[in-house]
Amino acid sequence: MLNIKEPTSEQMEDLFVYDPFVEKRTSVRIRRAGSWYNISLIDINDNPLYDYTLICVHGWGSSCLNYRFLMKFLSPYFRVIAYDLKGHGESDKDEDNYDLGMFTEELAQVIDHIQPENLVLVGHSMGTAIIMNYLSLNRKRVKTAVMLSGAINFREPFPKIIPWLIFRMDEKIKRLLVSFAMSMSSSKSVPTELKDIIKEQVDRIPYHVMRKSLLNTVYTWKRAENLRKIKTPVLFMVGEKDILTKIKHSIELSALLPNSRLVILPETKHDILIDKGVEVSNLIREFVEFQIDLENIKGMEYSPFH
Repeated sequence: MLNIKEPTSEQMEDLFVYDPFVEKRTSVRIRRAGSWYNISLIDINDNPLYDYTLICVHGWGSSCLNYRFLMKFLSPYFRVIAYDLKGHGESDKDEDNYDLGMFTEELAQVIDHIQPENLVLVGHSMGTAIIMNYLSLNRKRVKTAVMLSGAINFREPFPKIIPWLIFRMDEKIKRLLVSFAMSMSSSKSVPTELKDIIKEQVDRIPYHVMRKSLLNTVYTWKRAENLRKIKTPVLFMVGEKDILTKIKHSIELSALLPNSRLVILPETKHDILIDKGVEVSNLIREFVEFQIDLENIKGMEYSPFH
């Protein structure tokens, strides 16, 4: 299968608006602790080549729109679904714990609603923690997974002053933290239009969501030996110049998961979905196609007709 070509200027212009997929927006009702809330998702299912579904989970201070390149360039091959975690993007933002258990249960209900036969999970940053937690509880349900900019322990790379600031955050401090985070996570090659979109995504997230999801999910994520139980094929990707989740973190994760592959993207920081969107899309497509080929070979080996 040929690689996805570099996008044309017209295709890039299509992606330089805040939400290029408005017509594909829908929602899922989530029931938790006796109450209901709405999760917004983008579902692109335009007669793809393979009967595989990618469900994408974004990171802290982000939204499903960070998957704009994947949704654009992988949708001819797979059904691609990206959703906004509660409190983010277009999803409901009422008070809640915003902890790992809540986000994992949310992912489970989104999967139950979609009922994909061949499921591939894709996560970025905090989204990798949510997916790994789900995999540790539902190892047989997922065909394969992709972890972008992941870590065993997210607390390590953050400056120790961050928890102090986050408890005292007002809009001025929030803007400073956003600028600081973007300087560490976005390469100079990222177009200004996309950086402005990333800022707008953060601006739409309420303070209580930013604070609780950081303290209750990002800072509490720490997994090690129990990850060895995950036999699912996993592709890890990390930027060579990622300061937030350094190469060593992905190496540690890849060493723990027995059926994994690690790709390091040169000259790239934390926002690899935006900085290297086409390249990341190609690598994911190749990895999933390889797993499909393996499944077909196994099917032939055990088929009574071969």
